[in-house]
Amino acid sequence: MVEALTQDVPAVLTRKRNGWPVLVATAGVVLACGAAAWRLDVLGYGMPADVVDEVPAKRPEVGALLALDPFIANLADDDGKRYLKATVQLEFFAGRVPDAMNARLPQMRDLLLTLFTSKRFADIRTIEGKARLRDEIINRANRALRRDLVKAVYFTEFIVE
Repeated sequence: MVEALTQDVPAVLTRKRNGWPVLVATAGVVLACGAAAWRLDVLGYGMPADVVDEVPAKRPEVGALLALDPFIANLADDDGKRYLKATVQLEFFAGRVPDAMNARLPQMRDLLLTLFTSKRFADIRTIEGKARLRDEIINRANRALRRDLVKAVYFTEFIVE
């Protein structure tokens, strides 16, 4: 009688299925979601104390601004007849200007003046050139301060003659 029943059932319904790949994939997704929830503190358990020390405190969206005195520099063009007048403002991550910046202001002006005099007109005339110059200013300032304190650079005046 059993043989008669199994002969009437289509082969698709009697075939054994291997569910391991689905089970492994589901377990992987569950573990990944759990790890992400723990790391992001979704469940409210928090992170270990040694990891909390490494996470920076939330920084304000708008940092303190420091306006530097205008710079006038000869550009490095071959004819030596081009001048740059630039006024720069530095934005910091913190809500106030760091004390280290005030202590190193002469050094900072020297670094920027040296940077400006190393540029050619062709290097800074385009928007991309000015963006690269901003990045270089941020890198030099943070290197001089020995910490990532400078968030952005704004040119409030940029004239080339």
